[in-house]
Amino acid sequence: MLVPDYQIDIDWLHKISYKLPGFKKVNVSGTTFVSRCIYCGDSERSTKIKRLYFYTKKGNLNFDCKNCGAHGSFWTFMKEQCTEFFEDYKKQQILERFQRYSSSPSKPTNSNKQQKFKTPSSNTRKASIVGCTRIDRLDSDHYAYQYVKDRQIPEEAFSRLYFSEDFKKTAEAISPDPLSEKFPREPRLVIPFFSKDGSVEMIQGRSFDPDSGLRYISIKSSEDIDKIYGKENIDKSKTVYCVEGPLDSLFVDNCLATCDSSLHRSNADVLIFDNQPRSKEIVKLMEQAITDKRKIVIWPVSPDEKIDINDMIKMGLSKLELIEIIERNTFSGLKAKLAFTKWKKV
Repeated sequence: MLVPDYQIDIDWLHKISYKLPGFKKVNVSGTTFVSRCIYCGDSERSTKIKRLYFYTKKGNLNFDCKNCGAHGSFWTFMKEQCTEFFEDYKKQQILERFQRYSSSPSKPTNSNKQQKFKTPSSNTRKASIVGCTRIDRLDSDHYAYQYVKDRQIPEEAFSRLYFSEDFKKTAEAISPDPLSEKFPREPRLVIPFFSKDGSVEMIQGRSFDPDSGLRYISIKSSEDIDKIYGKENIDKSKTVYCVEGPLDSLFVDNCLATCDSSLHRSNADVLIFDNQPRSKEIVKLMEQAITDKRKIVIWPVSPDEKIDINDMIKMGLSKLELIEIIERNTFSGLKAKLAFTKWKKV
């Protein structure tokens, strides 16, 4: 678990104070508070008795009930007693930690100019992506357009994404083999993988249904296709990055995606794994990348749960802040080993 920001804890304590009977400040400095305990109910004889204390120790906010003995960090209190607010509280804490590592006085080199994505020729698109409409050509109130917007994908990347009303029809035009009768005929977000010359090598269909058993379906035009997204937009004279997900790659200029955690398959200069310090697979792959003398990003925050680039953006991190964090936390060799040791949790 990350170390919570004290001021955010204090702010949230005041926000949820209406849930704490008899809540009041104990000292003038505002570092200790008391209320009736919502774990045990406190005294049954008198409603005036208050024994749940919130206090500051070593710069952290904690709680302790002098009646039932319930105690711990304010993070634990929010998780156990304020479940309806915990996700918002956690996101704010994580965002604050990330932003601490993006306050650099110098501007990052790769984000000064907005990347202009190359769009394959209209003839290629028409022949290769059957039954699709580019997202930037949909009405702004279309649900597929809104889905992409809600994920805060940069608008300059909308032209790289498509919408298919019937994904099976779209997939049949790509697949060299007949598709199963059970293959879903449903609307999907379509992510096309172009070759350097603009021809479609494969497509990935992303379900709009959050409960779908098949969130992503990938269809290759031939078996020997290397599943790497973004090749048509890469400028090898600049730093080339690689991430796991195609949608994540849209937030990082000059970026490839492998659609899995095998980032070593790419020839990218810098590998950016998802932030999963508790994943044995990710930790092993990152350790191997360091051994192979590859440059990798070691995230400055180690969350308990997976956080990918799109998650960071949705939490409130700007693209500029994201690029700063990536550039300031790119390591190799001994520095990578030291940062990796601090980051991993397995």
